[in-house]
Parts: sequence; C-alpha cells; structure tokens
Amino acid sequence: MPSLSASQIAQLRKMLDGATSDGIAGDQKNAAPADADQDAITRAALDYAKAVHHGRLADVDFMGNWGLKPTPYDPTTNFIAAVQSDKLSAWIAALPPPWSGYDTLKKALASYRSIDSAGGWPTIAAGTDLVPGAAGDRVALLRQRLAIEDHGLSKGPARYDDDVVAAVQRAQRRYGLDPTGAAGATTIAALNVTAHDRVRQIEANMERWRWLPAELPAHRVQVNIAAAVLTVFDADKPVMSMRAVTGRPGDETPMLSSMIHSIVLNPPWNVPSSIATKELWPKEHAHPGYLKAHGFSVIGTGSGSRLQQSPKRSALGKVKFDFNNPYGVYLHDTPTQGTFDRNSRLASHGCVRLAHPVALAKLMLQDDPTWTSDAIDAALKKGDTVRASLADPVAVYLFYWTAYASADGKVTFLGDPYGWDSQLADRLTTSADRAKAMIASN
Repeated sequence: MPSLSASQIAQLRKMLDGATSDGIAGDQKNAAPADADQDAITRAALDYAKAVHHGRLADVDFMGNWGLKPTPYDPTTNFIAAVQSDKLSAWIAALPPPWSGYDTLKKALASYRSIDSAGGWPTIAAGTDLVPGAAGDRVALLRQRLAIEDHGLSKGPARYDDDVVAAVQRAQRRYGLDPTGAAGATTIAALNVTAHDRVRQIEANMERWRWLPAELPAHRVQVNIAAAVLTVFDADKPVMSMRAVTGRPGDETPMLSSMIHSIVLNPPWNVPSSIATKELWPKEHAHPGYLKAHGFSVIGTGSGSRLQQSPKRSALGKVKFDFNNPYGVYLHDTPTQGTFDRNSRLASHGCVRLAHPVALAKLMLQDDPTWTSDAIDAALKKGDTVRASLADPVAVYLFYWTAYASADGKVTFLGDPYGWDSQLADRLTTSADRAKAMIASN
C-alpha cells in the first residue's frame, strides 16, 4: 500500500467518523481507534468502502428470492490510484450509491436515530377504535405519538378533533394504509412499531440501494413489490404508473433484474406444477369437470404432462410480458380486476398482475410500425396467441422498498409483508459478527 500523507490520513479519519450516517459504523471488519497506525486506518477505510459501495451482506447470507445481488467490488485499486493522485476526496464522495432514494433515507436515518436515542415514542394501549369525537387518555397519547413524526400537528386538547383526524390520515398514508382518519387496530399497530425498529427498517432499505449498479437504464420498468406499484421510466423520468398485484406471503415475488424481450397477446397459461398439484387437481377431484369448465386441458403425457388454460379463459388475461429469470415469474394482465381497488394488493402466486397492461404494451411497442395501437387492439379482439418481440428489450427491476423518504423529510413506512426487512437486519448482524470472528482468528 502507498504511504499516506497527514492530510490523507485526516480525510480517511473524517470518512470513518462519519460512517454512522450511512448506517454501517461498527460493522466494519476493522475499527480504527485514535492511536491506529497507517495500516490499520487503511484496512478500516477499505472495509468501509466495500460496505458502503457494495453492501454489507455476505454472499452466503442472501436468500433465494433476493435476486438483486451487487456485482463484486474490490476498492483497493481505485484507493491506491486516489492516494497516488491525491484525489482521495473524490474517491470518498463516489463510494455511496448515487441515488436520491439513498440520500433521502440517509437523512431519515439521522432523524429516527435521534428519536430513538431520545427514548422513542409512547405505546398506545390496545382498546376500542379511536374515532373522531373521542376523548380521554388514549386520545391524548395518540396526539402525543403523532406529533413526534408529524410536526404539522399542533398541541391541543385530549380530544379527537379535526387536527387529529388530519394527522391520522397523514400517518395512514405514510404507512400505506387506507386514510380513513379513524385509528383502528391496524393503524395503532403501525404507530406502535418502535423507533428502534424503524431505524432497522431504514438501514435494511439503505442496504438494498447498495445492491444496485451505479447506473440504471434510462428506459426501464420498476416494480415496488411491497407497495404493489409499477412505474415506467423514460429518459430516467417516470412516464407511467399503475397499481399492481404482487405475491402474497408464502408466494413471494422475488427481487430481480432482467430484460423484457417480448409481449404475448392472448397468452395461454401454462400452469406451474405446484399450483396444479395444490389447487387445481384437488378441485377437479372434488368436482369432476371443473378443469374443462374453466378452460384447462392436459398437455403431454406421463411425467412430462402439464395443465394449460386456453387464452379465452386464461388467468393471465390478455397480455403477458416475458423476461428471463430463474423464478418463472412475469408481468401480466388478469381477468380479476377487483383486487386493484384494495389498499393491500399482495395476492398473487408470485407473478406481477397489472391494472393497465394494454397501455403498457402500447407504450413499449410505440416505435414498432408493425404493432400500432390499432394493430394491438385488433390482435386482442381476434383472440389468437401472438408474440410481439421487442426490437430493443426493456430493463425490468423488481424491488422491495418498504421505507422511502421525500425530499422534505417525510418517510413512508410500509409493512414488511415478507419479513425481509427483519431478516436482512438480522443477517447483516450475522455477517458482521462472522467477519469480526475471522479477523480475530488471523
């Protein structure tokens, strides 16, 4: 390693002293105490650089459905070049993810850590729903609890007045709940999540930002699995958004990245064997003729046979978007539209159902002279299965964001339906402990 100047050592110390703001202080393989020598400071700096740029989770700790793994990263070469060219400050500045979503969470982390260190917030006892017009100690506690996150709520009486109604609605929107203005059991449960657990949730989501590449394609499709929302970006700006339905707990939609290579109009549904075995064949045995009545037929023979549902009755609706992935999931239409009206929309077997798939198909094919809007409508009406290949495949990302912040500091905390936030937070601790043990044994 090259020798460090006094100024460079000071820069690295400042970087390490500020590591806590990225949620990784104390998790580095090597700490750099005040009397640390140059080698110790260098080791700590490289460990920090890898953690903040690549993520803290060890490869062995990724779950199977966490298909968004960071690319391997070794900061050593760039660190040496930065030292030798005396450009350490630029190297340090380029380490964290270059995304506004990460930056806003970083600010939120500082805010919620401050709340946590100050004792957090009060717990609202279980009881009857708190509704407009109510009064008493629980209402006073509700008002106190809301004011900690909502600076727009002024001090007032222990009465569920219009100010409290508005503050409850704001909280419900932040928690991804139906903004009824009444504080029922679900709302109270969200308010009672501790500040410490909110800190862990923010840290888990910051970690996921580190798994992304430094650049995303300017033209892409993103799905927030936890929020069940799809957004289309063109020239790196959102141009379309729609509600989606994502996997229910137990049939989780995986995190992944891929390329949408084609769109199938009037697709048949090739039923996964797990769904056929657990759901469809039992219905056929209980009610002979069920499969035929719902458009299913058996394709193939013996162990290689499978169920297929005809395009006219397909659970995939009228449109399917294909992209390669090891999980066998895709984006698709659905004949069941009522689910899109729900606030919670985790109900699929793992694929992503779309509220407006035809509009998405027309947007993706808008530059293809063969697939004009009228041509798509005509093909859908005819009913034959047709595959439209994309001349330029479109990137697709399935993310799991349960915490995100706006520029003004307001943080949205969704539920953790898959338990992935808590599992990630625990695995980060395991990874850090394993690394420390390895260092101690050397």
